[in-house]
Amino acid sequence: MLVYSPTCSVSINKLSFCLQRLNVNIKQCRYKHRTLKKSYETLGLREDCEDEDLRLAFVHLAKQYHPDSGSSAADSMKFSEIESAYRLIQRERSSCKEDNDSLPEVEEFDIKHTAPQHRHFLAYDTGIGTPSERQRRHTKERAQKAVDNVMEHRLQKIQAAERNTLVGMDKSRAGDIKTRFGIDRLVEDLIQESMNKGEFKDLPGMGKPLKDRASAQNPYVDFVTHKLNEILIDNGFTPEWIQLSKEIREETKELENDLTAVRNELGPAPLSFDEDKLWQNALKNSQETVKNINKKINTYNLLVPILQKQMLLIDLNSIAEKVIKKPPSPFQNKKSRDNMTVDNNSMSTGMLDLLSWVFDCKKT
Repeated sequence: MLVYSPTCSVSINKLSFCLQRLNVNIKQCRYKHRTLKKSYETLGLREDCEDEDLRLAFVHLAKQYHPDSGSSAADSMKFSEIESAYRLIQRERSSCKEDNDSLPEVEEFDIKHTAPQHRHFLAYDTGIGTPSERQRRHTKERAQKAVDNVMEHRLQKIQAAERNTLVGMDKSRAGDIKTRFGIDRLVEDLIQESMNKGEFKDLPGMGKPLKDRASAQNPYVDFVTHKLNEILIDNGFTPEWIQLSKEIREETKELENDLTAVRNELGPAPLSFDEDKLWQNALKNSQETVKNINKKINTYNLLVPILQKQMLLIDLNSIAEKVIKKPPSPFQNKKSRDNMTVDNNSMSTGMLDLLSWVFDCKKT
């Protein structure tokens, strides 16, 4: 006779719930496997392909179907499908790798040396023979082992230098670089590939501290103007107010040089009537230059971003007073005296010629 038991009913309910969960998990696994298989088919790869083959296939298809590639096969929908498939495969492989990394490491307690009870000789156990023979044989074997280790180290160094991708790197180092999306991982792979090739070596400014952009920025200039000026300076251009400042200094210096040249042609102070007339004519001719310089100074004062950098208008009288107080150059004085001597000689010669002509006229 069957008897109803509440404990049996609870066990049946738990078993049915577990079967339902198991059925759901099986369906999810089947769907996941189908989706993953379809992703591999989209990229044209097998499920056991290497990470490098996966990356190269994605790069090739992305260049072919990217909307901005300019090729005839460009298709945004196809590119989106390829990118989704690549991200799904990368995510699945990353999760599998993380699961494997999370497993505890099992230490192998194996004997990596020959136990003493299994050795024929405790010293120089390299075979039979006298102790001296075994010692010589042991020395030769140690030397040969050292040579083999050196060669193996050199081969590993050469292989590390020729390594181009993250796939060939050590697993622990490859696991240090983890990105969220496939495109980011692709960019990271390309950066690491360039670093392994040595393309980032011997760059200008290598080993130097970065520029402190915050302290270099003028607080009285907005950020957009500062960035525009920075781009222009980096490309060899200068702001207008700096160019104006340079022109004002050069033209003012040229004006002073012209007045100094006129002053050197004159005699020492006080000036004579003729010399003063020449000096006033030189000042009159320089008024237009002073007017142009002052116009540039006004424009410069409107453009300069710093108040302390503004300039005062130049005064022709103050410049002339400063120049006239300077004694004339000795070389210029000598040149002026030579010119005056030549003029006097020419005048004397002209007077003699005039007198001889008058005398000849009277004789006739």
